[in-house]
Amino acid sequence: MIITHVDGEGLKEAILAGLANLKINKDEVDSLNVFPVPDGDTGTNMMMTFEGGASSVASVFYESAGELMKTFSRGVLLGARGNSGVILSQFVKGFAMGVEGKKTLKTEDFRQAFGKGVEKAYEAVIKPTEGTILTVMREGFEALQRNCPEDFNDAVSLLLKEMRTSLANTPELLDVLKEAGVIDSGGAGFVYIFEGIEKYMKGEKIDGPDNLLTNQKDSKQIDVSAFNADSTLEFGYCTEFILQLQNAKVNIPEFDVSVIVNYLETVGDSIVAVKDDDLVKIHVHTFKPGDVLNFCQQFGEYITTKIENMSLQHNETLIVKETKPTAKIVKETAIVACVTGEGLEQYFKEIGVDVIVKGGQTENPSTEDFVSAFENIEAQTIIVLPCNSNIVMAAEQAAELYQDANVVVIKAKSIAEGYSALSMIDSSQSADKIISDMTDAIKETATGLITTAVRDVDYPDLSVKKGHYIGLNKEKVLSDDEDRVEAVRKMLENTEDIKDKFVAAVFYGSHVPEDELKKIEDLLQNEFDWLEYGFIYGGQEIYDYIFAID
Repeated sequence: MIITHVDGEGLKEAILAGLANLKINKDEVDSLNVFPVPDGDTGTNMMMTFEGGASSVASVFYESAGELMKTFSRGVLLGARGNSGVILSQFVKGFAMGVEGKKTLKTEDFRQAFGKGVEKAYEAVIKPTEGTILTVMREGFEALQRNCPEDFNDAVSLLLKEMRTSLANTPELLDVLKEAGVIDSGGAGFVYIFEGIEKYMKGEKIDGPDNLLTNQKDSKQIDVSAFNADSTLEFGYCTEFILQLQNAKVNIPEFDVSVIVNYLETVGDSIVAVKDDDLVKIHVHTFKPGDVLNFCQQFGEYITTKIENMSLQHNETLIVKETKPTAKIVKETAIVACVTGEGLEQYFKEIGVDVIVKGGQTENPSTEDFVSAFENIEAQTIIVLPCNSNIVMAAEQAAELYQDANVVVIKAKSIAEGYSALSMIDSSQSADKIISDMTDAIKETATGLITTAVRDVDYPDLSVKKGHYIGLNKEKVLSDDEDRVEAVRKMLENTEDIKDKFVAAVFYGSHVPEDELKKIEDLLQNEFDWLEYGFIYGGQEIYDYIFAID
């Protein structure tokens, strides 16, 4: 069947098909990791990013393609996590800009919007690298520029053919992919999305999970026995909605979302309020959801609403996971850091972090998670330490969205760099001085990591065997050995300028036995005796040891 036009509902179904296909292939995308370590999460991040948008539009009827993409883009932007997820969210944002005001799309409209998406994706990366998802997007678009068929089936098939070719060629453009023997994971995820769209266009069924939005709150099973006729409402209601501001009610360009925030603070907590153009997204915990909805309706009308009784079991779990402060932290300069592991969380708070955003390898927080953390702080300056290279972009995107404070993201790309930055804190100094000292500290820090290899890899100067312990710095595998202590020794020996370093802080994980710590201590004393060292329980799962070496 020839398809020359797509309306809002058709585009929504195509998007959901793309999500379904990505979900089916998520694990394969996760496995396309440059380093042979058990922390691949590109597929998971892209899936959860896309789910953020899908959950915003799935239950709403959209006649207009432009209106659909406006709401979908907002959800994707807030749900973005990981570098690939943020790039994907910016592509979607550009695509939405390209179809603004359009009720239906022709393939030429699709081509133009795809090009705008590619443009926004490239803008999101300060130093774009070819051989990545960006290349796959761009070369697909270039194929549409050369020839854009009128039939959507033909246009999407042409796009996919070029993107598959581009994806297969990514190792030739990026040496690190060629060495590891993998294609680019972000590009693979993007191709899977469009494979799902192609199947929908052709009327093919995608054999995937019955419930697409398995990571969304509304997909969780509700234990209704947790609240009965004799129960007392103890926790209130988790209330979320998207408000479409109305020209008839407010001056939209001048409308300040703080008007809503100020009211919400009188009736609830755990507040997140973000304005994007003429849409406002709200999250609040309150005992009076009706009052909240009545108040906000004076500014517009509702696109979506969701009210959940937090006394029910499935939401009790969410409350524990959110770990949001019940009262705002008030100070001139506040610090937000992203770590996971009970020891790391406790220790980072002890040395100066005000709010912990839980996350790290395989658990990347979303843009909205960061915005939510900022909402719990009342400060002139908020300093963010992502402590992971795959979290920096989501933190930066949140900083751009948040308008109530000066948010500065320090590009700490590891736990070690975050620790070193925090060690430079002098709370009596100005925010500018703290930021400067933190940035300088990171430049001098070497990161050492010990974990277990998940596959065989042959590098020019090192062979890695699956199941062996390996040592890495941020950019390179430095050691491989069947013995974990020996892997530590080789990793330290191969750390650049190790003889010029003075201090090593060693964060040990949840699976490290006490007798091994004594062996590591003996190693440091006997073979690296110029280093002062200290052991700190981190409780992290993936990396047995994290070394911060200064």
